Amino acid sequence: MDKKVAIVGFRMKSAPDLVTTRERLTFELTRGLFDDLGIDRTAVDTTIFSTNDFLDGRTISNVFLDGPAGAYMRDESKVEMDGINALMYAVIRILSGQYSTAMVVALGLTGSQVSPYLHVEYQLSPVYDRQMRLLNELSAAAFQARSYLARYGYSEKLLDEVAAQALSNAAANPNQARKIPGASAEQVASSSPYYEPLRELHCYPPTDGGCAMLLASAERAKELTDKPVWVLGMGQSIETFYLGERDLAKSPSTAQAAQRAYEMAGIRDPKAEIDLAEISALFAHQEPLLAEALGLLEEGKAEEAYRSGDTAISGKMPLNPSGGALGGHPISATGIIRTAEAVRQLRGEAGDNQVGKAEVAVVHGQDGPCAQQNAVLVLGI
Repeated sequence: MDKKVAIVGFRMKSAPDLVTTRERLTFELTRGLFDDLGIDRTAVDTTIFSTNDFLDGRTISNVFLDGPAGAYMRDESKVEMDGINALMYAVIRILSGQYSTAMVVALGLTGSQVSPYLHVEYQLSPVYDRQMRLLNELSAAAFQARSYLARYGYSEKLLDEVAAQALSNAAANPNQARKIPGASAEQVASSSPYYEPLRELHCYPPTDGGCAMLLASAERAKELTDKPVWVLGMGQSIETFYLGERDLAKSPSTAQAAQRAYEMAGIRDPKAEIDLAEISALFAHQEPLLAEALGLLEEGKAEEAYRSGDTAISGKMPLNPSGGALGGHPISATGIIRTAEAVRQLRGEAGDNQVGKAEVAVVHGQDGPCAQQNAVLVLGI
């Protein structure tokens, strides 16, 4: 990109049940972010919310968040998709030259106040799939898992190993909602069955959470932080075929989004140039599937990569060192939380989850059944 945009600060929070309201959570996140940076609401040129009216249970739900976010009577907008898309919108607003700062506030209270699976069910065909009640987010994900395993002849044990690694990482991360210290593949394999081959610990947990993040132009970033993390590239893509018409063993929209982000960032060899990945994998099989689409794992070699330790925090290509979405998935906020976790890594602030070398990171977010829409960011220091 000709102009530079930086992430200068963030606040995030998640738990199975935060015992709070959307308004209170918005206030806590934004007030904490302002305090961290030593600013007030007048320092924010534009605010972009990422929430979902359907899950919030009311239309134009962002109007109730303007006051708690300090955005009352100020420039404000909304994106009804995963928070990573709102972040991209914020970058575009700054690149326009009309704004020097932009704050993104993403929220999802899908642990305590609404069924986390309901919104995907209502994205399915109303004349057949909803009536038959056979397809839903979990059963569709099970079809995707089975397709992926069959494509490469993988054992179901791969799902257990992927989930065990993610859950172990999440247990060391104070920002995660689900913590299972010492999670093992055997423990994952013995968890409650959902839809074959998926079990409870292969799937994201219902989660309350959110993130507030401030972005700034290069000039303004110098005034706000001495640890800017730069947005080097971004891309987005959506698969136009309906669920039953897609090849669920691959994610061409992720590959296309990544290609756009890499081209913008000047990345030619992702495996060699990227130090870690934060992937919004809502189910265990999606982590290697999406990592392949991102060009970080060789197709058909996922079992070798996980068993050799290449994908671990100390490995050649750390995948979800934070624990990823298996540690918590507050819908609408997951992608921006993955971004915040990547920022922690690039700043060297990830504690027990810190990877050895962290200079360039790729971040992924998704929407829709079986990752219908995907977005990719490349971040660097």
